[in-house]
Amino acid sequence: MKFSLILINILLGCSLLYEVSAQTASTGLPVDPETNKITYKDVVNQEGNPGYLYDKAIQWFGYYYLSPASVFSVQDRTNGKVEGLGRLRIYNSDSKTGAHTDGGMVTYLIKIEFKENRFRYTITDFSLKLASRYPIEKWMNKSDPAYNPNWDLYLFQVDTTMQRLVLTLKEKMKPTVVKKDEW
Repeated sequence: MKFSLILINILLGCSLLYEVSAQTASTGLPVDPETNKITYKDVVNQEGNPGYLYDKAIQWFGYYYLSPASVFSVQDRTNGKVEGLGRLRIYNSDSKTGAHTDGGMVTYLIKIEFKENRFRYTITDFSLKLASRYPIEKWMNKSDPAYNPNWDLYLFQVDTTMQRLVLTLKEKMKPTVVKKDEW
């Protein structure tokens, strides 16, 4: 619940930045040159053995997602891997009235792998949830005859949400500092 309220506030704030940022949103997304898919990935050096990092990641899933059990598709502590299918809601914004309407649901694959003193996250396979798979990379093609200016806003929302996801993941994977109450 708390995350939903934060996300809604972020998205509403993002819509105000839309006019300024929409022109660069489609070019600022990380695209994997081999797959031509939008992909957020990195190897993060973090102290801890694979089991400890796995436990921290499971805690992060509980923090970030309202229902982490519905996200998980793989939870493999032995082989050091967590995978899941995440979802995020996107919104249309009417620049004249400021009204926000539902733009649909975007799904994505999130995978986190663990090794000694490091973990790797990969977030990819973004698609608009429809009757069939609709990769959101199509929104980056401004020469498409079906181009819709809302696509830039959608991409901006996806990018903003993924940047926040990565930021919280890295922060929550850090060791917990226990302060002693010395009074």
